[in-house]
Amino acid sequence: MSDQDLAALDAVIAEHRTRLAVEPDKAFPAFADALMGRAARLAEMQRHDEALSAAEEGIAHYRVLHAADDGVFAVHLASALNNLSNRLSDLERDAEARSKGDEALRLARTSLETHPDQARFVLISSLLNQSGRSWRAGEPLRALEEMQAAVDVFRDGGEAMSAFLGVMVDALHRNALALAEARRWEEAIAVRRLCAALFPADGVPLPVHHLLGLTLQQAAFAKSRDGAPGESLPLVEEAVELARGLVEAVPEQYRLFLAQSLANLATRQHEAGAHAEALDSVIEAVNGFQEAAKADPGDALIPLVTTLDTFSAILLALGHQDQAQTIIEQRDHLMEVLSEIKAAELA
Repeated sequence: MSDQDLAALDAVIAEHRTRLAVEPDKAFPAFADALMGRAARLAEMQRHDEALSAAEEGIAHYRVLHAADDGVFAVHLASALNNLSNRLSDLERDAEARSKGDEALRLARTSLETHPDQARFVLISSLLNQSGRSWRAGEPLRALEEMQAAVDVFRDGGEAMSAFLGVMVDALHRNALALAEARRWEEAIAVRRLCAALFPADGVPLPVHHLLGLTLQQAAFAKSRDGAPGESLPLVEEAVELARGLVEAVPEQYRLFLAQSLANLATRQHEAGAHAEALDSVIEAVNGFQEAAKADPGDALIPLVTTLDTFSAILLALGHQDQAQTIIEQRDHLMEVLSEIKAAELA
């Protein structure tokens, strides 16, 4: 919204203030809409105190409209309360914001029959906003329940909600990223699963599976680093299965990802003492990297070196010293090749 838009809103507000001065018992939807629009614009401009004042005045007017015709204006009041809750959160007043958000949820639910699409959108937005407050309050279970509820409401809307699919995916993706950055892996995985749940089971986009697989592997590494390699195995095993599905769908695009997933699985198995299983995984990983290197040597050869280290360690753990030495020699030769390539690039 531009400054011209803000000026246009201010003009509407000024016009209706004049009308209200003459007819104080009247209520005007355009006046309430303009006030809420002004609140949103001021919030974008970081003028949070002014934004809150505009939102509070808009809510007061919507309450008058709602009292006159609750069937028509319940959903509008719900949307405005959701807006107000965000303005309060902008000022770090989450407790008050939650109260307004709860009222928005109640009104949106009552409007599902009369204004299904609009009410559903407000309900989803309010649930996601409430989940953000739960995360900030240190209530992850409550946050996940609210996000799950938002996904359920979205799916219940069917085809009518398809226009908002991108908004939902983006909101969940940003939440998952933030949780991963905070190393809250179990919650990050749960949110990645919620993102997949937005789609029919047979229609989940490949990038959604890819991101879930990456998050599972990151979580597995974290558990192993923290001394629980056994707990990491189910995570990285699931990541491998996701990678296999991706390769089945688009081999050239995801072959390298499968090799990386198998290498991670081999490492986690080796750390957990499952050396025989690790051997199978690392052999498949090495073969995968070698195949991927035919099309993309730059990205495949460096992780192949690391995987050969893992390969030799597994062989040593199984008592195959001669074979381990052969793998080390292959690794050293590959490192020399990579050094020559790098030197040529710098020349």
